[in-house]
Amino acid sequence: MPKKIDLQLVMSALSLIQNKEKWNINKLVQKLNISEKDLFYILSVITDIYSQQGELLIDYEYDDKNQELLFCINPSLKNIIQINDGELFNLVFLLTSNSIFKELVKNNSDIEEFYNVVSPYFNLEILDESNDGVFENLTFFEENIISYIKLGSTEETFYRIQPILLTTNTDGIVLEAIDLNEEKSKTFLINRIVDSLSIEDFRESKKSNNMEVVMKFTYLNEKVLTDINKDDYQLKNKHVEAKFYSELNAINFAIKNYENIDIIYPQFITNELKNRNDKLKKKLKI
Repeated sequence: MPKKIDLQLVMSALSLIQNKEKWNINKLVQKLNISEKDLFYILSVITDIYSQQGELLIDYEYDDKNQELLFCINPSLKNIIQINDGELFNLVFLLTSNSIFKELVKNNSDIEEFYNVVSPYFNLEILDESNDGVFENLTFFEENIISYIKLGSTEETFYRIQPILLTTNTDGIVLEAIDLNEEKSKTFLINRIVDSLSIEDFRESKKSNNMEVVMKFTYLNEKVLTDINKDDYQLKNKHVEAKFYSELNAINFAIKNYENIDIIYPQFITNELKNRNDKLKKKLKI
């Protein structure tokens, strides 16, 4: 009988059992790369674990004649979450870069121990100096303002977002968030986030930099209003007076809805649309 239990082996066994409740014993030991004796030892340990409701987490029957194991699985087992290396890095990244999560390391001994054990195994030099402080005030599951440079652009766009989580893909670390203006999920590459602002700081910044743009227009299709936050426009008949956080946001809205709106002011947006239209026609030789 083994003297120690490999936790990874136990988790692998649990994962396999969840995916298939009936197993030929030879195939299961082959999948786990262990002996039949070790398998039954692991099962004896697992079947001694109870759920929060006091029920067995897993029970099983062994059909000796057919060499099969039939597992009875408690639904609470589905709540056991395994994380991959990328997700583990994101935890360390947040504990390193975000002021709120840094406080958890200071105030919770278990989290501090976790951070001290795991962080040496990751290269945290990815925290580029150009992004220093970007995540310092980022609050997950609450409203935030970020300044972001889209791929293929050199201009900043401001987004009202509710950060949800960090993930990784081939481009690097990605922030998943809800765009509160458009009310849909979006992803933002962290190395293209220029700054993160609180609502108060952003309002002060707007006052000092005069970034806010007010556009007045009429519309042919009321669906255009779904692209504007309800608190940011006033409607009278089909005349709309809407506030945008920046000139670029106002222009992007006008481009997206150019077929369904007639801009009354400001004139510079009308001019910008005309210039872009002329350039496109010239490029297409129309």
